[in-house]
Amino acid sequence: MDFLDDLLNSSTLPTERISQMLDEDLFWQIIENSLIDADNLHDQEKYLSKELENLVAEDIIGFQLRLEYNLYLLHTPEAWCAACIMNDDTDVHHFFYFKSWVISQGQEMFEKTILHPDNLAEYFDEGFNDDDLYEFENFNMIADNVFYEKFEHKIIDFIDKNFFQYLTQNSPKPEFDWDDENLASLQAICPTLFQIFVEDYSPEDEDYDDEEDEDFDDE
Repeated sequence: MDFLDDLLNSSTLPTERISQMLDEDLFWQIIENSLIDADNLHDQEKYLSKELENLVAEDIIGFQLRLEYNLYLLHTPEAWCAACIMNDDTDVHHFFYFKSWVISQGQEMFEKTILHPDNLAEYFDEGFNDDDLYEFENFNMIADNVFYEKFEHKIIDFIDKNFFQYLTQNSPKPEFDWDDENLASLQAICPTLFQIFVEDYSPEDEDYDDEEDEDFDDE
């Protein structure tokens, strides 16, 4: 295929709905490349947007399908428990953003989380980060935004309806064998994460910082 064919295909919409996910190795390579120079999620989002702009329509859709399928694989009570511990939240949308964040951090973290979400503890020496959230709210919309800018259509209009079973953004909670008000049940599922984010976390330190801020404001 020569340059002219590439250029023609890059601006052509598919003639039928797509069910083929992007090649798994290529998907993860795009993610891994986005992490090399990104200092924050905003930088990563900009890199991914530029990379996806270079893909043909079918591959942009395929990237989204691979992402949705990976989100589906993470839609488990155990992963939700990890999200509850790490973000102190069990909201459906925030769990979706948590799953997106896990995938955005690369294949190794994703696969270790699939194996058991408590493996996420390997990546943290202490609990909460600067934002106190492990979420990537915009991650799921990157491909769709690029697709719309390029073709003035939404990706959802080109996804095979048989693939809809893997779309989890508004999926109900799976049956839990833990309760966010029962700390022992959280600890039983993700003991190492629990130790880092709950047992080793001191609310008194936060209160102390707040008092310092108030004293500073009074000066």
